[in-house]
Amino acid sequence: MENPHTETIDLGNYDEYSSKLKEIFQSTYGTKDDKEARLYSNLKAAILAHDITVNTKYLPASNEVFTIMFHNKYLSQTTIRAVIGEEITIQDPLAEHRNDILKAIESSIRVDIFLKDETSRIFTMDMHRKYFKKRNRNRSVYYGAKELAAQEVTDSRYERLKQVSITFIFEKNTTPNVPAVAKIQFMDINTKEVYTDLITLYEVNLNVITAGQGLPEELVILKTFLSIKTHDDLCSFVNTYDTEFSRRLVIEYMDAIIDDTRLIKIVGSEKYMMKVSAELLLEEREEGREEGREEGREEGRLENLITLINKKKQRNKTREQIIDELELDESEVSILDNFEEMRKIYL
Repeated sequence: MENPHTETIDLGNYDEYSSKLKEIFQSTYGTKDDKEARLYSNLKAAILAHDITVNTKYLPASNEVFTIMFHNKYLSQTTIRAVIGEEITIQDPLAEHRNDILKAIESSIRVDIFLKDETSRIFTMDMHRKYFKKRNRNRSVYYGAKELAAQEVTDSRYERLKQVSITFIFEKNTTPNVPAVAKIQFMDINTKEVYTDLITLYEVNLNVITAGQGLPEELVILKTFLSIKTHDDLCSFVNTYDTEFSRRLVIEYMDAIIDDTRLIKIVGSEKYMMKVSAELLLEEREEGREEGREEGREEGRLENLITLINKKKQRNKTREQIIDELELDESEVSILDNFEEMRKIYL
């Protein structure tokens, strides 16, 4: 008899997949703490039984999923604490938006997560695929300065300005000898003293984080979770980690991918249209040229890919024909799928 769990779930069709997730979420009852424990137990059992799995179209490290997940107060607060090494208590990031994630995204100034603590200090988080030195460093300073300049100053009381901390999380930083977490502030180059702590930048380089570095456990767990790309990776994660943080990551991820309607809306929002079309496909080519000839060729191929896809769609080529004729790899197939979603929204 054939094992029913060996059948691969079609992640391009959410009907059966999301119904299994919804059934678990809707059928789990109890008090708040008891419900969360039961919910995770049910999700873990379904993962190990192959009833639900990672969504290869919306992986944990994708900007859209990251944004939805980390509007959860516990996840964002725990991550910021681990990055900055300080106990902070943040305000509910969704409270002022009445739990409308899309409004919260559009209110941010081109960042994934915008937070304030109880003293009104500003913290932001942003997820990136790759690190390109000039662009990302300039971008970090630009948004830090923008958050600072957005604060109102009356009667020249600049001492009342609130601190701004910007955290960028990079899947891959190819710069040699980078630390797992870099902390950057303005410094007097002669005295080596911090000039001001009004703006602090943090760069989290996931690809160099390993256990045994003396880092908070949450950063090792976060690195492992955001590295998930297959169902085996997901099974390994739930079998390896069993902390409040790891459990909440799984719960919020499954909640984020339970229905693609919200994800498609976010992908099609002004903020993410700019990220997908400009940052990831066009500007990376220029940065790639500066940081390596081979990487530049790769980014150049990505830049031209949308044009080629568009031409072949006009000739009524099917998705499979496009993949075959252009010899697309896994990452380029993902670009094709995002392109299809944007066509549905805007064309």
